[in-house]
Amino acid sequence: MILRGSLRLRLLALLLLPLAVISLFAMVWRYSEARTTAQEIFDRNLLLMGFAVARDVALSGGDTLAPSTQSVFKDASGGDVFYHVYGPDGSFVTGYSSPPVTDLSSPSSEEPIQQYDATHQGVPVRVARLYEETSVDGIDGTTVVTVWQRLDQRDAFVQQTGRRAIAVVLLLLGSVATLVFFGVGIGLRPLNELEDAIQKRSGADLSPILRQVPEETKGIVARLNSLFAKVTEAQEAQQRFVSLAAHQLRNPVAAIHTMAEATQNAQTLEESKSRAGSLVNETRDAMRLTNQLLSFERVKGGNPKFETIDVAELLQTVAQSFAPKAIKEGVDFEIEFGTQQVACFGDPTLLREAITNLVENALLHGGDDASYIRLALEQSATVVKVSVENDGNTIAPIDRQRIFERFSQATPGAGSGLGLSIANEVARAHGGALELVSLRPVRFSLSLARQG
Repeated sequence: MILRGSLRLRLLALLLLPLAVISLFAMVWRYSEARTTAQEIFDRNLLLMGFAVARDVALSGGDTLAPSTQSVFKDASGGDVFYHVYGPDGSFVTGYSSPPVTDLSSPSSEEPIQQYDATHQGVPVRVARLYEETSVDGIDGTTVVTVWQRLDQRDAFVQQTGRRAIAVVLLLLGSVATLVFFGVGIGLRPLNELEDAIQKRSGADLSPILRQVPEETKGIVARLNSLFAKVTEAQEAQQRFVSLAAHQLRNPVAAIHTMAEATQNAQTLEESKSRAGSLVNETRDAMRLTNQLLSFERVKGGNPKFETIDVAELLQTVAQSFAPKAIKEGVDFEIEFGTQQVACFGDPTLLREAITNLVENALLHGGDDASYIRLALEQSATVVKVSVENDGNTIAPIDRQRIFERFSQATPGAGSGLGLSIANEVARAHGGALELVSLRPVRFSLSLARQG
């Protein structure tokens, strides 16, 4: 858990753990090599001492050892060295009595040089035994020279050598660990400096990070700068929306206030009722604008609630809501879809709002020349298309894109200028599109992905 949270510890672990494992194997190997090397050296010394004793016995007849040989025994590594010599007739010639015994067969059938581990007076020893043809006191035959050394002293020497090797490895490991620790700290210093620079910023400072950073962190800084730009853009869009919304709400609220005062100052009951009716209409318009603002923010918030819906049933509901009003204003309301279910995956509330806005837009901005409003539904294997058409006021080509902006209208009139913008955002939220496919007659097409 700590390694996940700390880049420094993760780097140290990735660098030092393999190094520690390798060092452990190196120490084991070095200790084993020290033991093997020491044994080879001591065995070779035992053989040299055995040859020296055999030479002196052959030269002196076993009376004494040469001073050079005595010096070798005195300076032998690994502790005291003992020797014993049997003459050709099997008699004791010189050295210490009772040499270490072994289970080896008779000398005549064995190799002339033997080395083995044995026990002498209850103490483990290492033995070198030589068989040479010599003449002692005029007797010719095989002389047996046995040289041995205690293993505990030899093992102590091996352990001391091994400990020195281990100490060297540990010293190197500690030195490398120290260098790695400080090296990682130096390597991470640019990240720490970047952190300090970001920490010193105020919460309102979303300007790009322009300081020099290592190549490995340029991607992170680029992503941060991109995020800052998106947040700044979102904040600016939010501020523009709030400003425009306040501007749009100011007129309805002022009208409501004026109508309320006029109603309060009415001289007669009839005048009061008339002004109250106007007040209700202004209040209804203000409520409609408020609901559209809330709908727009809901869509922009990116939190629609998708489910399987029947688009034909949804259109039937919208048609039943607007048909009486359209007919009352002398506009035919036509529908071109059946009762067969047409399924798609979407948010029913947002889709109803989008289609309502398209129909309301046709009714409000069609003008006196409008004779019909047609609500149609088409489907294919992958797409469902809802179209709203009217033959009223046309839209200038220059306004083809501007009409989808918030609070924009092709021709001044009733409405808030949010209807098409909301419908466009709803289409995007559903992975579809809203298009102005015809200028005369004016026809908008809302495309949605089919269910499945």
